[in-house]
Amino acid sequence: MYCISGGVQIFATANNGKTIYTQLHEGTGAVLHLPLCNGYSIAKPNSPLQLVELQIAPENLQRLTTATGCPLQSKLKHIFEGDNAPSVLQDTPLPLPIRLTLKQILECPPNKEMSDLFLEYKKMELIYQQVTQLNSNLLKNKCNKRHHMHRAYLARKILMEDMVTPPSLLDLAVRVGMNKTQLNKTFRDVFGDTVFGVLRSERLKCARKMLEDGASSVTDVAYECGFSSPSHLTKAFTEEFGVRPKQYQTAVLNQQLGTPI
Repeated sequence: MYCISGGVQIFATANNGKTIYTQLHEGTGAVLHLPLCNGYSIAKPNSPLQLVELQIAPENLQRLTTATGCPLQSKLKHIFEGDNAPSVLQDTPLPLPIRLTLKQILECPPNKEMSDLFLEYKKMELIYQQVTQLNSNLLKNKCNKRHHMHRAYLARKILMEDMVTPPSLLDLAVRVGMNKTQLNKTFRDVFGDTVFGVLRSERLKCARKMLEDGASSVTDVAYECGFSSPSHLTKAFTEEFGVRPKQYQTAVLNQQLGTPI
């Protein structure tokens, strides 16, 4: 279960009488084992709730964890053997790849035929990301202290507030109470890249969105998304997406107009 906004309390009771309780806040997720359970949830009042739930049968999860050599195999063994006791396997902040996939799911295209195909693809992507997270035990094993992880999220928030003129790495580290090495290491653990690797990725996503909107020139896109020059954008965009920004914008526009590319 993944909580994108708002918050929710979850109560579940199995046939054997065992009960579990967990609480999800905005930006957190939980991996739950809920066999033959009855339960209910209470949403946080006065806060719009966005929640995505993905269900997978234990035998399917077993095949996936076996194939990937998941180190949680022993922890999951009692589930694979048919244990009917509910449990919370993991309860952590959502890493960036999962958050991006959830955002795409919530922005699913309205066309019925395309939305079914799109959601099927995103379901498999989400399963892969979740198994990968379990496999690496990303947030528990790599972050030495939980407060480092929270500081990384704060640092990312500061970066996103001004992608055009962000603080230097040193200034950013000082603002969140870490040194540069700690901050970069924690960013790699939580987001899979360095501080400015994450910033570069966000700038490229900004550029791609603006190009798709079609209302701005490549030059305007470059400066509004924080690139030092149009040529800098062109180089980075081509390396990331395999096509030059102008060519991408033209292709998207032609597709929207139904013009053969």
